[in-house]
Amino acid sequence: MAGAYGSGKTDLTYALQHLTGLPRTQGSPMREPVGGEGVPIHNWTPAQVLQLTVNRYSERITGEAALKDEGFFSDGSILHEWIYAKLRLTVGSYPSTGHPLERRYRSPAVQVYESVADEIGLLAKRHVARGAYQAFFHLPIEFELAENNRPINETFRRFSDELLLPALDEAGIPVHTVTGNLEERLEQILQATSLKPLLSVSDAVRKTRNQRQEDSA
Repeated sequence: MAGAYGSGKTDLTYALQHLTGLPRTQGSPMREPVGGEGVPIHNWTPAQVLQLTVNRYSERITGEAALKDEGFFSDGSILHEWIYAKLRLTVGSYPSTGHPLERRYRSPAVQVYESVADEIGLLAKRHVARGAYQAFFHLPIEFELAENNRPINETFRRFSDELLLPALDEAGIPVHTVTGNLEERLEQILQATSLKPLLSVSDAVRKTRNQRQEDSA
C-alpha cells in the first residue's frame, strides 16, 4: 500500500489479510532511537532520524524477504522510509508553508543530511525496481488526520505524495488508485487483481475493526 500518513494503509492491509489469507508486513513503529531514549519525537536530531530510517529500512528488507515466496501486503513500502527522512530533515514535521520543496532554502548542514537521505532513497528505488513489489495501491489523501494523532501536518502529507507518486512511476511498477471507505477500497482491489477472497468484504471489514479495537485497548 502506498500513501501519505493517515491515508488508511494499516486498516487496508489488515482487511486484505483477513479477506485473502495472505500475510501483511510493515516497518516497526517510529520508536526512540538507540542512545536517544526518552527524547520526544520532535526533538530527535537529524542523525537520529537517519538512524531510525536505516533501522526501519533493514526491517522491511528482512520482513519482505521472509514472505517473498508466500506473497504479502505491505503497510507502506521501503520508499516511505526515504520520504519521511527527507521531509523531516528538510521541512520538519509541521511545515508552515506549501512553498515547493525543490525551491526551499537548505542550510549547509541540512543539505548534507538530505544528501544522505537521498542516497538511501536510491537504494529504496532500486529495491522497488528490481521487483520487490508486484503492484502498488495508492491511497490518496481523502481524510484529515485525527485530532489526537497528528505527528505531522497536512502540508507534510501533501509533500509525501508529491515525492511518492513520481518515485512509483519511475520504478515502472503498476499503480492502482483506490478511494472511498474500507469496503469500497477492498472491492476495487479485488476487481484489479486475481485475488480470491476467503470471506465476504463485510466480514473482512468487521474482523479488521474488531482487531484494531483490541489492539488499541
